Amino acid sequence: MDKKIKTVCVFCSTFNPNNLFIDEVSELGRLLVQNDISIIYGGGNKGLMGHIARSVIDNRGKVVAIIPEFLMKYVEIIDGIDDVIVTKDMHERKQKMYSLSDAFVTLPGGIGTLDEMTEVLTWNQLKQHNKKLVMANYDNFWDPYINLLEHLHEREFLNSLEKINYHVASTSQEILEIFNY
Repeated sequence: MDKKIKTVCVFCSTFNPNNLFIDEVSELGRLLVQNDISIIYGGGNKGLMGHIARSVIDNRGKVVAIIPEFLMKYVEIIDGIDDVIVTKDMHERKQKMYSLSDAFVTLPGGIGTLDEMTEVLTWNQLKQHNKKLVMANYDNFWDPYINLLEHLHEREFLNSLEKINYHVASTSQEILEIFNY
């Protein structure tokens, strides 16, 4: 049986000019706090990154921001963050995020989000961890990536898709259900 998830690393974008998925992310923040789960995130104050942090804070949850030193001049720390960890670079940031988290959620995002999610899946495939990763597939956002994973598996470039500990959820409630089973 899996241990109780207490900390979730949230991967997502600081860009969201059309304010997509705001309601879903607000709901996720509320549900995480209700289930006594804190978040580890990239420290951004904009886009979905800022929105998930504010949602958790507004619901009286715990938020840890991990920011590489070079980004500190671009990021305004959100009031209410419990801890800010500054790393020397992106690699150290990802390592710290991974080591402090029991599981991962990938919200809609761009290239950085893809990088983080793919690295978690790679480490899982290499048996460096077996932490759950849940893709928040709001409005089928991650379908192209899921299709790519299936394509890689069908073409035998992935040994076993079933052994990679990833899950897909269409709603925030489903994310929590995956964490709690």
